[in-house]
Amino acid sequence: MTNILTIRNLLLISPIFLLTVKHWINLIVIFMFINSLVYLYSNKNSLKVNFHSSFLKLQLIISFSLLGPFLAVAISQILRNELYFPNYDAPLRLALCIPIFLAVSNGWLSNINKEPILFIWMKYSFPSLLFFTFLFKPSWTSMRSINDVWGRDRITTYFVDALSFGSLTLLIGLISIATLIIFWNNTKLYVKIYLMLSATIGFYFSIMSGSRTGWLSIPIILIFTLNNFMIKIFGKIKSFLIVSLFIISIILLAHLQPILINKFYLIFEEILNYRWNDVNPDNSVGMRISFYRMALFYFSNNPINGWGDVGWIKLINSPEIAYYTTELTREYARNGFHNEIITSSIRSGVWGLVSSINLFLIPILVTLKLRKYDFNYQIKIMRFFVLIFVIHLFIAGITTEVTNLVFLASFIGFTISVTIGELLNKSYYLNKRNEDKICI
Repeated sequence: MTNILTIRNLLLISPIFLLTVKHWINLIVIFMFINSLVYLYSNKNSLKVNFHSSFLKLQLIISFSLLGPFLAVAISQILRNELYFPNYDAPLRLALCIPIFLAVSNGWLSNINKEPILFIWMKYSFPSLLFFTFLFKPSWTSMRSINDVWGRDRITTYFVDALSFGSLTLLIGLISIATLIIFWNNTKLYVKIYLMLSATIGFYFSIMSGSRTGWLSIPIILIFTLNNFMIKIFGKIKSFLIVSLFIISIILLAHLQPILINKFYLIFEEILNYRWNDVNPDNSVGMRISFYRMALFYFSNNPINGWGDVGWIKLINSPEIAYYTTELTREYARNGFHNEIITSSIRSGVWGLVSSINLFLIPILVTLKLRKYDFNYQIKIMRFFVLIFVIHLFIAGITTEVTNLVFLASFIGFTISVTIGELLNKSYYLNKRNEDKICI
């Protein structure tokens, strides 16, 4: 029992040091992977063999979505007769989360009558992540080269790139706002203040990172929160006032970072001025559009085997792409194509394309399938969290790779495993309880 409590407590605090301790979340995943295997083996005869086939199918497809990126790399490398271990780093972290998901969905570290792990994450752990990152200022400048690369007026921690840092802090800030609204009626004042402050820190960090990555998710998450919770809790007029105040606050905060303001102004200008039949200047949006066009060309030339990291370099000066790109743009793609699905498709061909889409699509489809249990408020909140979490990652993945960094792959796989695992476990018990009532 002591061991279980210790593991559970470690699970509860696991998000806090995500952005400040370099290998923290990777070590958490490895530790939880080992202990989940021990749990599954020790309870192999008493696991829920009476799980309905529908729940077993959901377990199977979630497991497949986490394993998919690893299989994609393996298949494409076998087809290319290549072995390059670094490509397995991030996919392996996702695959390690499969036993964690299976254990949690079978009741590991949770109690059906106690507050879900996710709720503790939402109210305390995620806000603490932002507070600790804010208080631990030495981590902002611990590696001089990071600041030299991104600019000394942009904030990030010593091992996180500014795009990922801005996207993650924005996501946690939005989760803090959503949590404040969802639990408004049964949350103590100090927790409300804590959530407000953490949300402010999250938006401040995202703005000061100078990154636009993931910002398109703000209106989507606001609409989701309004429809599912805010209007029912505060009414239409108060909800309108709250949303208006939130938008005004974000606009005012944004003026702390001139770089970000300029980037937003330049978005439409660079899109409108993009040249589809002539060489384009090397600007942020224009280069990304060119990356996507280049990627389509590379993918079409080797859709089955994929190219690995830079196998496409043999086509770099092809006239099909040279007429609209500079040499810098073509060379810069060595750092990735600034899109999660596209980068995976170039690296692993059609296998990477399918696995990347499934990593986002399957969790969304599973949560939509479980909407019939929304009469239970806990399940409704769990579903909401998974949806906004995955949708934000998908939107962020349009302009940067979200699983290329090993720590991000660990965080994403671990969060999906725990949250969907709890969601399935809760839904199973609810379904079983209703069936027992019918039998009676």
